[in-house]
Amino acid sequence: MTKADQPMPTTKPTLQWSEEEAPAAVVDGEHLDQLLDDLAARARPELPTAVRLRCHGCEADVLLGLPKSIVYLTELGPRHYYISLGDPSAEGTTEFYLLGVHHTEWENRHLVPLATARRVVREFFDTGKRPASMHWEEGCF
Repeated sequence: MTKADQPMPTTKPTLQWSEEEAPAAVVDGEHLDQLLDDLAARARPELPTAVRLRCHGCEADVLLGLPKSIVYLTELGPRHYYISLGDPSAEGTTEFYLLGVHHTEWENRHLVPLATARRVVREFFDTGKRPASMHWEEGCF
């Protein structure tokens, strides 16, 4: 079994969308979907926001407010990260706000359809494994 196939350590899952509000406890996958649906409905294209799911000893950021999104998965222990890879030839960048405050931008090659990003985040939540259905770019810091 490769490292990507191994379940990551478990923690109590939370979803954070703001530094001003406490993260919400996530009870199960359906609850995660409901929270993301509510946040996506409030998200505005002029202020796209990345929210952060913490579970399985990792952080998974997903961008809401635009038709395309990124998934940024960080392993907290070894400090590895994995970011979605959509169209490798896409040019330019997309600006957004992490947790509604931190101005951030990613290269457009990392953008995937929002529905794909949501499916991948849900699969990660349910399994604790980085989904193989997504192409990933890996790095460490």
